[in-house]
Formats: sequence, C-alpha cells, structure tokens
Amino acid sequence: MAVIDDTRGVLVVRIVYDGPALSGKTTSLKALARGVGREITTPQETAGRTLFFDWVDYVGGLFDGRQIRCQIVSVPGQLDLAERRRMLLETADAVVLVLDTREHEWEFSRGWVARTVPACRSKDPPVGLVLQANKRDAPDAVPSETMRLALAKIGPIAVVPSTATTGEGIREAFVMAVRLALDRVRALAASGRLAVGKPAEDNPEELLDRLRGAETGPARILDAEHGRELARALDEHELAAAFQGKSTVARASSSPPAPSSDAEPETVFVPDPMMPGGMIWPPVDGRALLHEVATLEIRPTRVGRADWAGSGSGFRFHSASSALFFDPERARTELLEWARLHTSNHQHLSAGRAVILADAGAGRLRLWQIVRSEATLRERLAAALPSPDPSHLAAELLSVALQLSAARDFFATTTVNLPCTLWTVGTNPGARPAFVGLMPGRESRLAPEPSGYELLSRELSPQLRELRRSRVDYAQVVEEITALADVTRYEAPAGWLSELVQRT
Repeated sequence: MAVIDDTRGVLVVRIVYDGPALSGKTTSLKALARGVGREITTPQETAGRTLFFDWVDYVGGLFDGRQIRCQIVSVPGQLDLAERRRMLLETADAVVLVLDTREHEWEFSRGWVARTVPACRSKDPPVGLVLQANKRDAPDAVPSETMRLALAKIGPIAVVPSTATTGEGIREAFVMAVRLALDRVRALAASGRLAVGKPAEDNPEELLDRLRGAETGPARILDAEHGRELARALDEHELAAAFQGKSTVARASSSPPAPSSDAEPETVFVPDPMMPGGMIWPPVDGRALLHEVATLEIRPTRVGRADWAGSGSGFRFHSASSALFFDPERARTELLEWARLHTSNHQHLSAGRAVILADAGAGRLRLWQIVRSEATLRERLAAALPSPDPSHLAAELLSVALQLSAARDFFATTTVNLPCTLWTVGTNPGARPAFVGLMPGRESRLAPEPSGYELLSRELSPQLRELRRSRVDYAQVVEEITALADVTRYEAPAGWLSELVQRT
C-alpha cells in the first residue's frame, strides 16, 4: 500500500505484525509505541485479545525530502478472524512475524512461517518478512542453530530474537522491517508503480471501516520516469534510526571519491543488513539473506592480490580481484548488470543468492556474491561410494550421471556459460537441475562445457578409477550398471555410463 501522500509531503508505508494468538504481537506493539513515544489504538478487544487490529503511527527518516510515515498495525491471531488477517496482510509493505519459539510451540510456529513466506514472495515486488523470534528468554527456547537450519529450507528470512515483555529485540525487528519496506518502495518506483495520493486508510477509524466493508477510491500511479527519479533519490536518503532521530548506518558517497592508492589496504568486508538501499540485489530477499549471514561471523580472506573468498555455516562469499571500483556510479552500473545477469538466468540458479556493493575503504566499493551452499552431486556421490551394496552404488552412479547430463542440456539455454561439474550441480532428482556454484562474471571467457560421454568421462573417471582400485567387487558394480543401462536403454546417459565403467 506504499503511497506518496503529496498533500502532506510524506511517504506512507505499512508494517504489519502477524502471528497466531498469544504470540506477543500486541505486547510488541505496546513496547514499540512506548519507545517512539506514540499512542497505541485498539478499536476493539475482548479479554485482552485483539479483534480487529492494533495501530501505531510513527514518522521518521526521509525519502526524496519527504518524511517516512509508518502505519504499524497488528492482525488478530484467532483462527476465526482469518479473513481480517488476510485483508491486513494484503496491504503490507513489510511483515513482522511474531512467533513463540519455545520448544513445544516450535513446530506450529515453523508451519506458520512456511505458510506465510510464499504469500509474501508471491507479491510483485515481494513483501519482505522479518521473523521476530519471541520468548527467547524461556528456558525451553529452541536453539538458534535449529531455527536457522529449519528456516533456511523455507527461504531468505531475517530473524531477530526478542522478548516482548521486556522490549528486547522490538526496535531491531521494526527497523529491519522498515528497511525491507523501503527496498520494496524502491522497486515500485523504478517500475513506475509507486502510487501518489491519499492513503487508502489514513487513520485507525478508516481502517476499521474498511474491515467492516467500506472501500476507498484508487490512488493515481507515478509515471515510470518520475518513479525512476524517486528510486534514485531513495539511494540518497535512509531511514533515521528509530528512537534516535539520526542515522547510524554508513552510506557510500554519491560523489567521486578522493584519490587513493590501489595498494592501500581494503576494509575487511563485514555483512551489514542495515546497509543503504540500492546497494543490494535482490532488494528484499537480498537484505533478508544478508541479515542471516550477519549473525554467522564469517570473515572473508585474501591471498596476496587474488580474489577475496570466505565460507562457513552454509554460505559462500566471493569477490573477484577486479571487482573493486573507485567510481560509485560505475559500481552501481556493475551491480545493475549483475542483477540483470541473475534475473535472466534465475530458472537455472539455486535460491539463496545476493549481490551487494560494500564499502572497501578510501572511497572504494567492492562487489560481492553471497551464495547459500546447497548439496551437490559430488557430495551425493561421496556418500554413496562406501556403500557395501553394489546394486545401490550402481543406482547412485546412474542417478548422478542422469542428473549431470540433464543439467548440461538445461544450462545450454543460459546467457552465460555455467560450469557443469559434480561440484556445481545440485542434487535433487525430482526437480529441474540447479546451478549451485558461484556465478561466473558477465565477461567470463569460460568455454562451453563438453556434453554426452565426454562430460561423464571428465567428471566420473577419477571416481571410477578409485573404485576399481579400492573395491574387490568392482566387476559386480559394472555388471549392475550394465544391467540398469539395458533396462533404461532409452536414456542415453545410461549407455554412456555403461561404456565408461567398462573402459575404466
């Protein structure tokens, strides 16, 4: 529902607090209202249970010279009020999902996340989501690592631990949500879809009327050129830190940097989810991913003047030695080109990716890739090799060969040559192949990958030679593969694998 209210000169965004009953939504909004010195309005409640919504109005920060007005509302959590919840979520520019993370509530809470994330991601542009992991002070709170691993299977989610009764984590969750909302505003403006006019609901009374059936007229839409100007302008402003009235986040300069020596040491990259907008792609999911990475304390290293790289806790960082920029405009242009490269090939890529521009010190910017690690064909093969059952090992070898060959055919439709190896192809037999490695640069000179028998020979011959050396039943493995190839004769890779094992 983001809208430029040109009668008051403000940008209006709505932050919706979602979650089941008794998860801590109202308690969180009360703590937030106290922190910003605002009143909380609850049109109707019964025994402390919200029946429509809670409402807090907060103004702070700038967008294109306009103040940012946040309409902060919570949904009713009762199941019989699900339609009211749905209507409020439809208006969200960002969602703060308040969930009980105690052991006995975790499975229910995880299911709530799994149902809510697809709804947020289905919007265009997607609605950012912050998980406010509540009740972390409880002795039976689920371990943070357990949460992280479970949520990683759902999608990029920014997680902020909280104890709503004491106010811990409330501010951090809200500020992160506003960041995500502004990322969405930027995407709307760039595509000419940022509305201008009076907000559909300007106060809690109007929102209550809407929930009871009233409707308001549509706002007019910014033309694309004005939208792009506002999107660029948003890069020049950032939300003032809540409760402080001033920014605590460093911003890359938009003017040419002061001359610096190329030999001057670079600032070590530290993931910062509160970095300025316009420096992260994708704008919403990328910031959520960055928030997750920031909690893992991964620090990339560099050998001499080579590439920067880092890995750990299920993520990989990488920045090419040449990805250092002295001109901010050139750096932003490069970020845009990388965004286009990812967008045009997104069907071939694994999820959990971000490209960012980070401060490298002395007026310089460095372009980074962050990629969530996924299981690879190499890891699947390594797990199968020790199997004492020749038929099981043969079936696994054939499955890997089929997936590798399918990936080669699928990757042939990309706009950049993607390495097709055991290390760069994900293992998921029931889905289309996915490239799980680091994205090659858009000016990459990688030669096209071999196909057919040549590809299988390059990737599998070392493993087959080791099998022949180490297993006394290698001949039986060959027989099993040959038999499988006869059964699946219509699958060309089966024949190639059969030929390969017999030649090895």
